[in-house]
Amino acid sequence: ARRASSSSSSSSSSTTMGAQASAVAAATCTVIIPSLNEAHRVGEAIASAKRATSGAKVIVVDGGSSDETTEVARKTGVEVIQCERGRGRQMNAGARRASGEYLVFLHADSTLPEDYAHIIAHDFERQSHRKGRVPEWGAFAFKMSDDAKGRDRNAGATICRRVVEIGTNIRSAVFGIPYGDQGFVIKRETFDAVGGFDEMPFMEDYAMARKLRKRSAPVMLSAPVVTSARRWDSRGFVKVTLANQLIILGYHCGVPIDMLADVYKFF
Repeated sequence: ARRASSSSSSSSSSTTMGAQASAVAAATCTVIIPSLNEAHRVGEAIASAKRATSGAKVIVVDGGSSDETTEVARKTGVEVIQCERGRGRQMNAGARRASGEYLVFLHADSTLPEDYAHIIAHDFERQSHRKGRVPEWGAFAFKMSDDAKGRDRNAGATICRRVVEIGTNIRSAVFGIPYGDQGFVIKRETFDAVGGFDEMPFMEDYAMARKLRKRSAPVMLSAPVVTSARRWDSRGFVKVTLANQLIILGYHCGVPIDMLADVYKFF
């Protein structure tokens, strides 16, 4: 009986310590969610940012939604601010209101993994021991949501999703250039040192990853951010993948960003 009691006490103590560790980790994070007409999805993004612990600060930065995005966000109790449209501009505005050691940038149609704050703290610390230096930034693995239901779901689309996921995660690990829909995690001092996001029409995530990569390789976190597959589903997996590569090529060839934005809208 004493042995059972001791084992139970040890298990309880371990659970308590784990919860405390997660709470401490969450207190060092601010999750910044840029939004624009995402009334149907922003609630899930916020819920994922709040569910790990109550310690993480969550800021929604709206770029002038014409739907009920801001109302939905305010009902959750998180801080909601508004600024001029532009994801880079919105994320910079959120960062100015943030506190804590880590800035987590989450798209409004994406969700964070459970206990994400503990994952960040654990994976950054593990990378620090392996590399002998403190990591400056990272991103989560990439996974698509399965929005299709019932007869709208098909094996071909599922296979395409898995192929895109695998390709994205391999690219991120090999080249150290994750994209924004993977959820950037950037240390506050590093974010300030690189001057925040470039306030450009789009591709602010790619430009940021390149700036950060010059300083250090990213920590590729062990759990995925789940992002909506709606763009791939509506436009086609081949078309979206081809468009992404053409736009990146154009960016490196010096094509004006406004022209690339127009091409992106066409695709």
